[in-house]
Amino acid sequence: MIPQGGSSRYSRQLLIHGAASQAKLQSSSVLVVGAGALGCGCLPYLVGAGVGQITVCDGDVVELSNLHRQVLFCELDIGRNKAEVAAERLRLLNSDVLISAVAQHCGFRERTVMLVESHDIVADCSDNVGTRYLLNDVCFLGGKTLVVAAALGTEGSLARWNYEDGPCFRCVSPTPSHHESRRKCTDHGVLGPIPGALGALQALDVLRCLADMGDNGSSVLRIFDGLSLRPFGLPQRRRNCALCGDNPSLISLADSERWARNQGLSVDSNYQMCHFGAFPVPPLAPLPRHNEATALDLKAALQSSRPCVILDVRDSIQFTICKLPGALSLPLRGILEQPVVTTTKVRDASSSHNPDLFVLCRRGIDSRFATQILIKLGFRNVRNVTGGLDAWRREADPTFPVY
Repeated sequence: MIPQGGSSRYSRQLLIHGAASQAKLQSSSVLVVGAGALGCGCLPYLVGAGVGQITVCDGDVVELSNLHRQVLFCELDIGRNKAEVAAERLRLLNSDVLISAVAQHCGFRERTVMLVESHDIVADCSDNVGTRYLLNDVCFLGGKTLVVAAALGTEGSLARWNYEDGPCFRCVSPTPSHHESRRKCTDHGVLGPIPGALGALQALDVLRCLADMGDNGSSVLRIFDGLSLRPFGLPQRRRNCALCGDNPSLISLADSERWARNQGLSVDSNYQMCHFGAFPVPPLAPLPRHNEATALDLKAALQSSRPCVILDVRDSIQFTICKLPGALSLPLRGILEQPVVTTTKVRDASSSHNPDLFVLCRRGIDSRFATQILIKLGFRNVRNVTGGLDAWRREADPTFPVY
């Protein structure tokens, strides 16, 4: 039964799918994980369409750099939790919809299982690989469909997993690919309309599933390049899939958490590789404590009389945006692909003073890889700057540029 006034509010879509489908939407519930750019593109259309209950889950706060693409927010929202602000704005759009905010990231905990189980379908707008595997596993174990969107640069993708007898995400990606697990728009940019378009398409796919609109019989992966939308048919469910196969090895959330730890994945959206990931990297392993340094350690070293060299492993584009005085540009890709050249460059920079080598990147993740490699190449006085330039700005120099 359409509520009073609903025939007017939803009149344009009622002409498309009819009253029965609208009633299905209004009795449905959607969990939207991520209120960033994809969420800002997806959420208004779910709310506008009259989905009965929507929960928004995000632990991040609004930043100035978000505003060019996360159009639910404004300058006055900077520093506030994204899920809470999004819920406030969306309630103004449609009072028929019950909108809840969860001001934290999804994680390997019972709360995530409860959230998934209490909704009819899940939309992953996090664009975080660790979260994608987590939600895929929890959705499969709970019998829920997962609609996933991703965006970077001028490209994006949209997929539906665990739908009827279709494949799960692990059927297509049993383990994170180098390209997939190390991409993040904070380091390599994204045009605002790209995640907006992908989020809108994601909302469309959720509505199709909930209201049985169109042909929902097969799972499809859609690749968006900013100019065209090319559909690719997905393979059938893999019989040897670790999650949905005939003899699964992942049968609980604890199994999924152990697997993620072994893969070096995190569901914290702030933990991502700093580079685009078009090249392979070694596994991320803990560094010995004496090979770690804080931003304040680096500041003290620069102010002391002991010689030190800063090795900046960001790509050349980021290096031109901002850098510490005297830093040597030594991109991670070059370290991986040309270790002999790297050794020569570092030794030339070190001269004969046996200086301390401080390795840093934007957030201290790529620099950990680089530090591991430099240790294997024979360098001893090498230390990774934990937190990278972000930590430098927070702890050592608040005037340092942020990007």
